[in-house]
Amino acid sequence: MMLRTPVSTLVKQASTPKLTRSLFGFSTKKKQDVLNTKPPAPIIGQDDLFHPLSKSPFKEMRAKGERIKAQAFCPVTLEKYNEKVHVAYECPDCGFPTHASEERWKEDTERARYWPKIREANEDEHDLRSGREMTEFALPGEQPYEEAVSMGNWDVFLYTRGFNSIDTERSRRHVSKLLTYPLSIASVIHENSPYTLRNSRLLPEGLRSLVALRQALHPAPATSDRFSRPPVPVRIFVVGARAESSLPPHVLQQLSHVFPRVPLHVFFVGPEAILPPQSRTSTEVYGVPSHTAIVSDNLTLTTLLCPYEEIHDSLGPFDPYLDVFFAFSPGFGFPSETEEGKTQLETNWLRSVLQILETKCALFCTGFSPVDLERDIVALDKSEGIKGEFDWLLTPGENIFGSEKWEVAEFDPRVTVKTNWGLYGIRGKRYEVREDGH
Repeated sequence: MMLRTPVSTLVKQASTPKLTRSLFGFSTKKKQDVLNTKPPAPIIGQDDLFHPLSKSPFKEMRAKGERIKAQAFCPVTLEKYNEKVHVAYECPDCGFPTHASEERWKEDTERARYWPKIREANEDEHDLRSGREMTEFALPGEQPYEEAVSMGNWDVFLYTRGFNSIDTERSRRHVSKLLTYPLSIASVIHENSPYTLRNSRLLPEGLRSLVALRQALHPAPATSDRFSRPPVPVRIFVVGARAESSLPPHVLQQLSHVFPRVPLHVFFVGPEAILPPQSRTSTEVYGVPSHTAIVSDNLTLTTLLCPYEEIHDSLGPFDPYLDVFFAFSPGFGFPSETEEGKTQLETNWLRSVLQILETKCALFCTGFSPVDLERDIVALDKSEGIKGEFDWLLTPGENIFGSEKWEVAEFDPRVTVKTNWGLYGIRGKRYEVREDGH
C-alpha cells in the first residue's frame, strides 16, 4: 500500500485571497474598512497545539483517529502474541491510537523511536487548522529578470524568491509540503539546479538531456524585432497524478514564475487525477474526461482523468528538447494488486513506462522514503522489457525540495514518511548508429 497524503488542508490555507476594489479605485471607505479589519481570533493558541485525536477540537482530526482505529493493528499484540487486534489506546506522548490497550503500550520497548515524529505531525496538523494567520503562505509573484533564483536548498530559494521571513521550523515544514511538487520539478530542470556533475547527482547522460531543455526554458531576452517568433511552450507531463493535481493554480504558478520567459503547459494524467470541482469537463479534445485552465500567458494546466497509456498517442509527437515527464511516488516496486509475485511496474505501470522510454524524453520520479526509493530501483532493474532499456540521468538520492513534514500512515501509525523525500531520473536508452564502411 502506497502512502499518498492529500493536500486539501494546505490548499484551503493557501487559497488566493479575494481582493475587491471600487470603480477606478477611488473609494476610500472600503480601503479604510480593510485597514481596520482585524483577523479573526485563532481557534486554538500556539501553546495548545497538542491534542489526542479523539479529543481534538477539529472533526477532521477526530475522523482521522477513527480511520486509524479501523485499519491499524496493535504491533505488540501482533508480533508478541500473534493476534490481530485493532488499535484503540491513544499514546499519551503523541496523541495517536497506537496500541490495543495501555498494557500493550507499556510493553512496547520501541515506542520512543517513533512517537516524537507522530507528535510533531499531530501539532503540525492542528496548527494548520488553528485559525492563525498563515503568513508563510503569502506567495511571491513573478521573478524579476535581473534577480537570479538560487535553488541550492529551501532556505536560499525562499530568500532569493522574496518570501516572507519563515521564523519557525513548523512554518518551514508547512511551506515545504505546499511547494514540494512544483519545486521538485523546477529544481531539476532549472539552469541553477542543485543537481550537478560536481556533486555526482547528475550524470553525463543527464546533462545531455537537460542542456537542450534548459535552453528552451531560459531563452535570451526578447528583442524588439517584430518578426521574432514567440517561444514554443515546454510541456511537463505528471503521470499517475493524484494529490498534486489538486493544488490551486496560484501555487502551481510558482513553477512558471521561475521560468518567466517561456510558456509552460502542465498535464496531470492518471485515473486518480482530481478534476477541479464544479468545473466544466469535456471529452471532445482528448477523448477522455479533461479540464484545461489557462492560468496566465505563461501557464496552462490540463487534467486528464485516465491511465497514461490511453492518452499517449493523442499527446504526441514528443520532443526531448521541449517535453519532460515526472511521476511522484509511483510505487513501481510495490507488489501488484492483480498478479502475485509481480510488482506494480510489471503490471499497472508497464505499458506507460515503455511508452515514455520510447519518447527518449527524461522521466524523473520521487519516493517517500529511502526504502520506497530502493524498491523502485530494484523493480526498474528487474522488470522484463524495461531493464537494460534506459539510461540513468539523475542518481537516486535525497530530493532537496522534498517535504520536511512528517506524514503518518493510517494503516500503521509507526510508519512516518515525507512526501517526495527522494528523487531519481531515467531516459530511454539511445543507440548510436554507426557506418562501418562495408
